[in-house]
Amino acid sequence: MIKVVIIDDEEIIREGLRKIIDWNSMNCEIIGEAEDGEDGLELINSLQPDIIITDIRMSSKSGLEMISEIKSIKEDCRIIILTGFRDFEYAQEAIRLGAFRYLLKPSKVDEITQAVKDAIKEIKKVKERKEHYKLLVKRANEIQGSRKYYLQDLLVPNDNNGNDSNANSDETSITRNETGETSKNSKYLVNRALIYLRENYSKNINLKTLSEELYISTWYLSKLLKKETGNNFIDILNTIRVEEAKKLLSDPKYKIYEIAEVVGFSDVTYFYRLFKKLTGMTPMEYKNSML
Repeated sequence: MIKVVIIDDEEIIREGLRKIIDWNSMNCEIIGEAEDGEDGLELINSLQPDIIITDIRMSSKSGLEMISEIKSIKEDCRIIILTGFRDFEYAQEAIRLGAFRYLLKPSKVDEITQAVKDAIKEIKKVKERKEHYKLLVKRANEIQGSRKYYLQDLLVPNDNNGNDSNANSDETSITRNETGETSKNSKYLVNRALIYLRENYSKNINLKTLSEELYISTWYLSKLLKKETGNNFIDILNTIRVEEAKKLLSDPKYKIYEIAEVVGFSDVTYFYRLFKKLTGMTPMEYKNSML
């Protein structure tokens, strides 16, 4: 059920909205009413409605102030303003602050009903996007968890039993001493860095994040990465992200902008440009080639 709260200082308006609108046909339930802004905000905070129908000319709080506070309490709710206040600039500001619709009293039943239906569509779209995103993240995690990510030429040589005989003994010296490292210790440290990037590529990480994880300075880590891989930190991270994106692009149900976000790119345009640079194809071209 879609939860609805009505806020209006006129009882006849609240009663009219409650009785005249066919809420059941829209799978809606009025879960609360308030006659002023202060009580309305308390109601919203406790009940967390999906849709709020409210006047903005009430004695206790200004309408614009109330819209801002409602959004701070329930950001994803849809606010339908129903008011007799006819001011175009005020209406514009209300929409800018997050009001979904601005209706003038007296409004026709069909007009209010349509506004509610439109709000419900938006709410469902947001929920679907969230579910879709969760599935996409789950798929990305499954791909990541299905394989071990190592660069073969950077692995520390194992002893005859297949065990990393130097890992424990070398780790302390690696993380606490940044001078006089052996080639083996350097490769061990770089390998740890690569594994961390493979496991955390989707997060907002940078060189400082990685250096703190390994307990070494950013300068020293940057030097080691360049020496052992021939690439700098950002090139390595971007390569990993693009490789992960390529795996997800093989699944037609995911959109390109969703994949970009999941693998760690907040700027889709940058993702397109980088993908083309590293693969010679745009994400769409690569996606089509996998069909």
